[in-house]
Amino acid sequence: MDYLCRSVDTRAKGYLNKYMAYVYRHIRLDKNEPFYIGIGSCLNRCYIKTRRNKHWHSITDKTDYRVDIIFDDLSLEDAKEKEKELIYLYGKKVNGGTFYGYSLPK
Repeated sequence: MDYLCRSVDTRAKGYLNKYMAYVYRHIRLDKNEPFYIGIGSCLNRCYIKTRRNKHWHSITDKTDYRVDIIFDDLSLEDAKEKEKELIYLYGKKVNGGTFYGYSLPK
């Protein structure tokens, strides 16, 4: 396996080997603004440059970026909720936000 993935034994809560997740953002350094929010359960997902959309590549081809881990040790459900909140907070570029190519979650 390429990625180092974390899991936690939560048998006390009725779960077995449930993956813990984190929420991260990519900040473009030329404008000091976020352009990507993601969820990872693998320790290095936030640093991997493959499996990204064309908008992500169009930005990273022009400028360097910084990775910020915003929330850590979350359930996948909690991570998805935090991801939605952050996408709504920053908004889509067409609506005056900082994100390109995002479908805002419902």
